[in-house]
Amino acid sequence: MPWRYPHRLVKPYIITARGRQWDDQMVEVAGATASRQLEFDDAMGAVGLGVVVLHLGDDGIYLVVQSWAKDFQSRLSIFSGMDVDDLRPAPIGAAPCVWELEVLSHERTSYVKHILSAQVDVDAWLDDALDTRPQPKQTGIPSGT
Repeated sequence: MPWRYPHRLVKPYIITARGRQWDDQMVEVAGATASRQLEFDDAMGAVGLGVVVLHLGDDGIYLVVQSWAKDFQSRLSIFSGMDVDDLRPAPIGAAPCVWELEVLSHERTSYVKHILSAQVDVDAWLDDALDTRPQPKQTGIPSGT
């Protein structure tokens, strides 16, 4: 479900390492951190559309905040900590991991398709979300062998 603010729409995602669990309170705390960053991004020229990825990894918690900005630009901020209450700006040079990049890659494609096209369709952009739920492993003999 998108987060709707007066002048901003945000698509939130949660990624978890095997065995990690999340709850609504964690999302609320992460959302407050993301909201502060998004307000800053708005002041720096964001267009009011963003993506937030809460990642509960094996080695800590990460929060990736991306805002789309004018002139085809984006703003990207990463926060990290051992607990959601402990999120701080990540060290200089930190970048999204491969799982976070999967979400950001999907979101880049979605933004180009639905927002930068001739027919801007914010509702289609909101509906175009990547399913980050774990998928069952496929077993058996691969087809064609």
